[in-house]
Amino acid sequence: MRYRATILTPTLVGDGQALSPIDYMVWKDHVNVLDQGRIFAMMAKRPVFEGYLTQLRKAEKFDFQNWGGLAQSAALRRIPFESPAYSPVWDRARAEDLFIPTFLKGPTGHYLAGSAIRGALRTAVVHKHWMERGEKLFEAWKQQFQNERGYRYAAQPEESASMGSRGRDRMRMVAIGDSKTVPGESFRIYLTRTAKLVKQSESSYRLDWKPAPTFAEMAVPGTLFEGAWKERGNVQFLAASANYWAANQIRLQKQYAQRTGLPVLNQILGELEKRLEIIQGGNRGCLLQIGWGGGFTAKAALGDTSHPSYRDILRRMPFYSSALATGLPFPKTRRIVYLENTPAALPGWIHLECLAS
Repeated sequence: MRYRATILTPTLVGDGQALSPIDYMVWKDHVNVLDQGRIFAMMAKRPVFEGYLTQLRKAEKFDFQNWGGLAQSAALRRIPFESPAYSPVWDRARAEDLFIPTFLKGPTGHYLAGSAIRGALRTAVVHKHWMERGEKLFEAWKQQFQNERGYRYAAQPEESASMGSRGRDRMRMVAIGDSKTVPGESFRIYLTRTAKLVKQSESSYRLDWKPAPTFAEMAVPGTLFEGAWKERGNVQFLAASANYWAANQIRLQKQYAQRTGLPVLNQILGELEKRLEIIQGGNRGCLLQIGWGGGFTAKAALGDTSHPSYRDILRRMPFYSSALATGLPFPKTRRIVYLENTPAALPGWIHLECLAS
């Protein structure tokens, strides 16, 4: 069997690397990734070589006036901005905000890692089991964390979620391979910003933005990734769990979009909701959110943090305690991807299907 992952919103499954502002130049609304080996060969015997090395050592960005010709003659790749409006944004941004995380790439091209899909499916399975346990789950957690050594047993709730441990892990029933490569034309440089809720009164909030925009190389909606899928036994629980998780996530994200007054985001979430209904009605796989930018809500199996017992557990963790002390909905931030220079989408939503080979 094989799987097909259709990109629904801009998606980045990264390789842990990022383009620094001296790895590329922006020219004609494209990020032109420089071929340094070729540049060194071209300049090795020219008097300007020392000036170029000085630029590499000291500059935060390339001086386009002096070195712009390299963007035309020595580019490994030319990745277009999703909108021409982003070039002025890039010009105004600070150099430390211009590191561009890149999509996973091998010797033959860009591909989707099977581990990204597997991790999202695992989160969904744990989420469904926890939700079915309801209040019993929170009571068990509270008892566990009352012990001063509670943090040492953080793996126990996941193992109890019908996942098993080590050789008994239910996820061993399926093997998900890396996808085949896709063309470089399937990627764009997207602008992203972090939205945050600010409290106005006891029941109303307003939208604010963290000041620095960021850029990322992401697969465009409609891109198809296909790879090998092997099953051992009945794994229908995976799709059911993923769709259960997706329905909960979309509901929570729509609440956030309505609170912050982001109409395009709310519209796109509504389209995902309709697609989920079609998928469930036709037994056509599942929806998942994978990769970079999903934040706490996409990675935490419980999802809804409004339950008092869950918030009490989070308050015991120093990393989250200060955020919860504000009394705002948690988490109060979301990474928003801009489409045509408008805040529009949450990153990483895909439609996953299993197909006959």
